[in-house]
Amino acid sequence: MIEKDAIGRLSADTEGAAARVCVADPTQALVVAASPVNRIVLSRIAQRAYLKVQAMEPAEARRILSSSSPLSRPGLVIVDIDAQVQPSDTLFLHLEQHRSASPRRLPFVITIIPSRLGTAPQADHVDAQVVRPVTPEALQPVIQRLLTAVRP
Repeated sequence: MIEKDAIGRLSADTEGAAARVCVADPTQALVVAASPVNRIVLSRIAQRAYLKVQAMEPAEARRILSSSSPLSRPGLVIVDIDAQVQPSDTLFLHLEQHRSASPRRLPFVITIIPSRLGTAPQADHVDAQVVRPVTPEALQPVIQRLLTAVRP
């Protein structure tokens, strides 16, 4: 009986440590886009889905996501694929590392792709894709569909 209690405490401690390592908040979103206009448009659409949004350039997003800060992480990341951000970017590597550390496989990743982009990013990195031009009618249902899976 004592051994069973010790194993239960050990697994609870391990789960707690994993949750502290990567605490993803499904009420927060990160918008990554090189264009300031695209950052504003994507942020407004995410705010309409009742998310707290932080928008930044790709270089800043790479730096923040690569840090090992214990602060909460966004539950959703929207990445605008353009000349500065490609599907093979290190940004996606950092996102995949956070997903593998998260018990709920967060953050969800949505990419905004140009219609001329023939190849899609790998399925491991991306949960959904929206083709430009982005409208609230196209993006907001995708956001809500993904987040309903993790909201109580």
